[in-house]
Amino acid sequence: MTRCCKCPMPAVIYQKYSGMHLCQSHFDDDVHRKVRETIRQTGLFAHGLRLALAMDGGKGSAVMANIIKELFARRRDIDLALLILDDHGPGAKAARIASQQLGLRVSIKALPVSLLNERVASDPAPDPISFAQKMRMMTGLAREMGANAIATGHDLDDMATEVFISYLEGDICGLQYGRQETRQEGYEQGMIPTIQPLRRIPGKEVRLYAIQHGLCFAEMRLEDELHKEARQELCRFDSRHPGTKYSLLRSLEKLDKERSDRSGSQRSKAFK
Repeated sequence: MTRCCKCPMPAVIYQKYSGMHLCQSHFDDDVHRKVRETIRQTGLFAHGLRLALAMDGGKGSAVMANIIKELFARRRDIDLALLILDDHGPGAKAARIASQQLGLRVSIKALPVSLLNERVASDPAPDPISFAQKMRMMTGLAREMGANAIATGHDLDDMATEVFISYLEGDICGLQYGRQETRQEGYEQGMIPTIQPLRRIPGKEVRLYAIQHGLCFAEMRLEDELHKEARQELCRFDSRHPGTKYSLLRSLEKLDKERSDRSGSQRSKAFK
């Protein structure tokens, strides 16, 4: 039996990128630490906040909502609510069950069947509603409930895959998926800031956390062929070269910082 590197308890996971065997308790601590570091960088939680937790029924959104609730349970100035886009599929059903487990206020928007039929007819991809379209709907629903920010369940695998594809397409500067906006950036653009608390957590660790904590989620991998192949190739490369996904994420964060610095410089010049 392999033991935890930090205590005598049996290990539940081996992190190849860190070289650590971790027990359930220290694994949870590691996940929570990464989430805290990620959300601290946004500057959104220093003061009062109404945060909308986007639920799609997948393991990521279930874990994200569970951790956020646990981290801010004692913060009376933090108001949490769940947002569910009901596309009449298994994901929406799992999201409803997960919301009951969490015991948080829920806002549900049922997608018109006509919209689903229209998208399916024009786009044979497994997911009939695009990410951008879903986010526009989520943003509208979040505005209705007066939310200051939206949190999604995208994990490290999701983030790294999008960066990888952007590099392959030669369009890394145009990458918008996965941008984690600060309060100031989001408001200045007239948008509700969007954050990804799990962006530093590998997909297999998100799955383990969900299973160990008995969270309800649907097995969903609604991707087109490009994303599917890119994800598989990236996972194979990362298994041989641990830390590759983190390197891709850091490249996105570096790009975000450069964008933010340029934006700040332009604002300073405008007021001179």
